[in-house]
Amino acid sequence: MTDGGRQVGQPVARVEGRDKVTGRAVYTADTVVGDLAYAAVVQSQVPHGVVTTESLRTSARRAAAAPGVVHVLTPLNCPPLQTLPVDMTFDLPMERRPPLSDLTVQHVGQHMALVVADSAENATRAAEMFDLRYEILPPQLSVDAVLAAPPPLDDSGHQIRHGSYFPDHFVKLDEEKLQDHRGPREEPELPIRVAARYTTPQNAHYPIELSATIAEWAGELLTIHDTTRWITGERAALAAYLGLPESNVRVISPLVGGAFGSKSFLWMHVVLSAVAAREIGRPVKLVLSRSQMFSSTGHRPRTRQDLTLIAEHDGTLASIEHHTVTETSTVAHFCEPAGLSTRMLYQSPRLVVSHRVARINAATPCFMRGPGEAPGLFALESAIDELAVEVGVDPLELRIRNHADVDQASGLPWSGKHLLDCYALGAQRFGWAKRPAAPRSLSDRGVQIGWGMATATYPGRRMPASCSVTTAADGSARFASATHEVGTGVRTVMSQVAADATGLALAQVTFDSGDSSFPDAPYSGASQTTATVGSAVLATASEWRRRLIALVGADPATPFYGCARDELGVTGGEVVSADRRATVAELIRGGGQRYLDDLTFTLSVDGGQARGTASQSFGAHFCEVEVDEEIGRATVTRWVAVIDCGRVLNPDLARNQVMGGITFGVGMALLEQVPYDTRTAQMIGEYYVPTHADRPDFDISFIDVPDFDLDPIGARGIGEIGACGVAAAVANAVFHATGRRLRDLPITVEQLMNPED
Repeated sequence: MTDGGRQVGQPVARVEGRDKVTGRAVYTADTVVGDLAYAAVVQSQVPHGVVTTESLRTSARRAAAAPGVVHVLTPLNCPPLQTLPVDMTFDLPMERRPPLSDLTVQHVGQHMALVVADSAENATRAAEMFDLRYEILPPQLSVDAVLAAPPPLDDSGHQIRHGSYFPDHFVKLDEEKLQDHRGPREEPELPIRVAARYTTPQNAHYPIELSATIAEWAGELLTIHDTTRWITGERAALAAYLGLPESNVRVISPLVGGAFGSKSFLWMHVVLSAVAAREIGRPVKLVLSRSQMFSSTGHRPRTRQDLTLIAEHDGTLASIEHHTVTETSTVAHFCEPAGLSTRMLYQSPRLVVSHRVARINAATPCFMRGPGEAPGLFALESAIDELAVEVGVDPLELRIRNHADVDQASGLPWSGKHLLDCYALGAQRFGWAKRPAAPRSLSDRGVQIGWGMATATYPGRRMPASCSVTTAADGSARFASATHEVGTGVRTVMSQVAADATGLALAQVTFDSGDSSFPDAPYSGASQTTATVGSAVLATASEWRRRLIALVGADPATPFYGCARDELGVTGGEVVSADRRATVAELIRGGGQRYLDDLTFTLSVDGGQARGTASQSFGAHFCEVEVDEEIGRATVTRWVAVIDCGRVLNPDLARNQVMGGITFGVGMALLEQVPYDTRTAQMIGEYYVPTHADRPDFDISFIDVPDFDLDPIGARGIGEIGACGVAAAVANAVFHATGRRLRDLPITVEQLMNPED
């Protein structure tokens, strides 16, 4: 880093903020492409069956004759697509079966046809003309249905699978074991035992920006504009489906208007848009409707979690068991890893964690903010609260007594853990010491008041990444990486890192993202972008500064000729020594093309795997809830959160992320569930999400101690942890307010109504 004018750690405003609030920001659906055709999808209306050939053919003819229709793509005329390689499907939620590859129906909302027309309205109208008939097959719509019956035979290519299974690990992370048993085989015989079942419903991502795609071909070169947060992964999957070299596919995603997991993977409508564009020889645009996204772009699956805690009289844990059963589709793998936090959060001599996945006739689930941790910590942190009540210990004190000083899963020391500081500061800011122990002790004007808390945690992750820098004659530097701006301020933070490391002023630095032609970066998710891409930006910017100093020190035309490297610095856009200074712009102009060439390059960094520590972010949530039992309403009125996420690069952006995560978790606790008919699997009713009226008064703070073991910036990700533990804190506060232990989310009006009314 350089002396003076530091940007990292400052509350710099979002670099794209003005464009967003003035409407100049360009999202996928805003992209202007000439000679566009417009597509609409036709979806199945049954959960399991076979569409009849005659109804499909008749419907396609009817749609093709509708005004403005250019092409109708169905399983009867879709060009053959390749299957994805096993390494893309065996532990990622990418579908084994290519779209429109057969007539079988595996879930409600499956894409059965694509209609392309001269306008979005004509395409939608023609799609509505489809009247598909089915040979109905008995569906399996729940875990219990799958476990109660012998599984049907898989199809011959094993693209469609049935039954249940026990996955070994979470996605590509072999060390994050989904089946784990440590310590004695049998339960200890101790006096305190808490056992309970917790359930979470299907949750939808519901981002502001609808999923949209524009596909255009130039010969054998495909360009996809898409609402995605993994452009390099989408490029690889598209190339595999279409039988193309990856170099023939370019994916562009300039800004993403919310994602939460739904835009992490390649979905079938993107593939079909590319096929249709090639078939008609012109670009095709497809924007999913809000209702179509519920069945087309993933969701958080239901979980059923059984927790057993066994402890001494003082609450010291001797055994933790956490068994999760969850769901995926018949055409793709996904496991909601609810027990991962249980493996490491509390000290316990005996620990058993398992995950079982049932394949049901539903759309493919995927990551959602706080995957695993959000539903898993609801169960674990609720059970810890129940244990505290059982032994008569304050819930915060019980957590402190069972604090884990090392990572139990790996045995490694933490790269940085300040959870006890989070507890202490959060309790002090909230006033936790004034909390009466007995439920129903607090009330005001006939409304019950409860105080609850929970621990938050999420892994600190980092993967390999690359970054390029291009230097202009005016002394400005443009950095680029194939990462994404999903609304979290990535471009802003990367610009801050680059400015400090180069010594340039912030106005001289630009960071570009959202194009697969930029140097490779992984998906934007799992709270890893700052640590991952930031490490590549830091390395590239530091090398840029080293090269500039070397150039001016060796150039007789500069006032710094002959100066040793340690005599020169770069700050505020100037090269300085003890008695001389010159702007970077004038030095680069004087150096000409030789400077520009040497200051334009690409660097790659590894994922920092050679570490002898475990990295994890931690935090503490404290909340106040008011429960009006007359009308069954719970209102979260006050929230204190203290987060230990390593170095805080931009406090405003970090605070905003935590506030957003808490709001997300409040929705999970009190509002959100996908309503559907249990017989037909059709969606019914509304999906409710929190609004500004549901926002509590926030008090967010950070421990702000760098974690240089994980990455050279010292930061751990913060996108997920805000939502982790929130639902449990709310449920624990509701118990304190009412004396009712509610173990099924969301907490509903019926559960909160005064039973005497």
